[in-house]
Amino acid sequence: MTSGWPAWRNSAPGQLTDHVDATSPGAGARNAAVLFAVASAGYAKGLLRDLDRIIEKPAVISGSALAALLPGAATPRPEPLPPLVMPRAANPAQRAVLRSAMTERLTVATGPPGTGKSQLVVDAAATAITAGQSVLVASTNNQAVDEVWERCEQIMPGLLVRTGSGDNRDTEAHGLKRLLGAEPPERSPETRRAAHQHATRQLGAVETELCRVAEQEAELLALGRARTAATHRVGQPADQLARLLGARWGARARALAEAWFFGEWRRRRFLRPTGLPATDGTSETCTTLADLDEIDDRWRTARAAVESARSDIALTAALAAAEQNLERASAELLTGAVRDNARTERQAIENLRRAQGRQGSDWGEVRRALPHVRGWAVTSLSAQRFPFGAALFDLVIIDEASQCGIPAVVPLLFQARRALVIGDAMQLPHISTLPAQTDAALRRRHVIAREWLAEHQLSPVRHSAFAATEHAAGGSLLLDEHYRCHPDIAAVPNRLFYGGRLTVLTDVRGRPALDAPAIIWKQVHGHAQRGPGGASWRNLPEVKQVLACVEELLAKLPTAEIGVVTPYRAQVDELDRRLRDHDRVQLGTVHTFQGGERDVMVLSLVAAANGAPRRFDWIDQQRELWNVAITRARSHLVVVGDEALWERRGGVGAELLRAARAPESALGNALDDDLAGRLYGALSEQPGVSVELGVAVNGHRADAVLTADGRDQSFVVDLGTPVGMDPTTHLRRMLRQRELLGADTVRLPAWRLIDSGDASDRLDR
Repeated sequence: MTSGWPAWRNSAPGQLTDHVDATSPGAGARNAAVLFAVASAGYAKGLLRDLDRIIEKPAVISGSALAALLPGAATPRPEPLPPLVMPRAANPAQRAVLRSAMTERLTVATGPPGTGKSQLVVDAAATAITAGQSVLVASTNNQAVDEVWERCEQIMPGLLVRTGSGDNRDTEAHGLKRLLGAEPPERSPETRRAAHQHATRQLGAVETELCRVAEQEAELLALGRARTAATHRVGQPADQLARLLGARWGARARALAEAWFFGEWRRRRFLRPTGLPATDGTSETCTTLADLDEIDDRWRTARAAVESARSDIALTAALAAAEQNLERASAELLTGAVRDNARTERQAIENLRRAQGRQGSDWGEVRRALPHVRGWAVTSLSAQRFPFGAALFDLVIIDEASQCGIPAVVPLLFQARRALVIGDAMQLPHISTLPAQTDAALRRRHVIAREWLAEHQLSPVRHSAFAATEHAAGGSLLLDEHYRCHPDIAAVPNRLFYGGRLTVLTDVRGRPALDAPAIIWKQVHGHAQRGPGGASWRNLPEVKQVLACVEELLAKLPTAEIGVVTPYRAQVDELDRRLRDHDRVQLGTVHTFQGGERDVMVLSLVAAANGAPRRFDWIDQQRELWNVAITRARSHLVVVGDEALWERRGGVGAELLRAARAPESALGNALDDDLAGRLYGALSEQPGVSVELGVAVNGHRADAVLTADGRDQSFVVDLGTPVGMDPTTHLRRMLRQRELLGADTVRLPAWRLIDSGDASDRLDR
């Protein structure tokens, strides 16, 4: 013990504690074991060596995905699109990314939380591997790599070989061994390809039908509105005019409108049975009648076409069956290709497995095995596991690119013929360790202007790999369907961070949940204080409230996974001493939870009114932290904080408070007053029923709920395909929303509400 430092605890090597007591007052030694690890600079040296190699061979860059980052570089022609192999059914946005990743040199996708990023990576790897191409899945985030690898292991062990350093080399050896022991496929390659083609055509046929139905309903809605407007102008419906004027009344009105020989007299005689005034001229009145007859005829034809289509129940069943068939056919095609390949070239795989135990490089064996072991997964820092060369892999997939610095992805792009880069600018950003002075010195040495780097999003200090590639690609493709959070939770980040562009399709049924709102605010008038060392903040009254929340959640939700998150390290340390014995509770800062999710998240805000107002401003400026913290919660988000303080502060905290007081699914009405009135009138005309508009059912909004004989039936009005959206995508989402609301839910196309009597017809569709 150093002389002059008091011993807070006497040294007892046989009784060392497993943590450092940093809360007891006073300086001094602690009786704890501390492990010091010095980070190796090997990765950095390897990266610099790879960058130097690229600089030495500028001519070969054009054959790799790295060329996309060079301003003014020529864009190669798209490659032929192979069959999409999707062992996990992909939604339209995911398929758009797949098509681009298989044909374009550089594809960039924005993957907000809960939108199926990992599923997309699996399908992209599956499509490339089945097409006979080599794939490398890489990320700076070990958890992201492991998530994809584990999903591939569920499809087939050894499908994606996990490699890297340390224990991952053992995982690689195990994966190669499993490939060598793979059983032969049950069916021939020709049979597997034919089955996949058949399943693809089946899904295409169902989606074509969805498109046709959506387009017909859109046409019918437009005609219905025009028909109603024309009827209002005439003052009488078409069927009544037919009774008064006889057969072919519309054609006769059209002819009389243009008649000149005794035209006025003939028109007055024709119109007399209708009682219509002719103050604006009989010719104009006849033209209006003819227009109504034409619109009415088109409307009836369009309605007959819509009525002949399959019901929503049948369409939903057909879509589900087609997707399941394609999943099975894709999995069989993929695993069969991997098994055939592994069995054909067993020696190359065996040589690579044996080479791991010897001294020296095994790059020669890796090169010879790559055509036969096509799928690999590695962290970006361990990509030096592979021999260095341009376009070594046909496809490199870089996940969590928002957290990755530009220098780390340059070798990956160089080794890729095509690259798929996935990230999200609204999640945790990359943290540069490059000193500003070094950055400036490098810019001076290589005569690169700061403005040029900023223009092309290529500053290693300011820009992530995602920002650089997104700029180079001219934008990114958005994964726009969210499946993780309760709709009331997802509504907050969707509105604040994604401009409402996400469609929330979360199925909350069967999840552990309280009989309470999805967002809960626990009021605490706390007191913020510096933690030990003074570098962070804690709030002891909030700690007490968090502990009470956790105990309640553990008791009421015995199967739920619970997380406790806070922006401040000192608050984490304070909570850790009290929660470390709870196996079902994960605790950490926001960075701890990146990529994870829990049934219930407890968010401790820490900020309190006792300090200067600007003391906690940094958290308001870190919108990415808020986004990640909120979107970890599947069923409930419990926010612990001072209501009055956050009302004054505003920002995301105030938005969470507002959402806790009034869930977004219960706010406003999606229908205009006219349609809402028509819907209410049509449903309430039935005897012995009660009708409620704008009700949350299973977390999603129902436009109406009809209650009769103690049984509820939900209705959702389909307003038609929004401008700019594909009709197939729209109807597919409406059918999914109908499912999420419950089996008895009725999708009510808006055209049925336009004319009286139609809304209550065929409600079982």
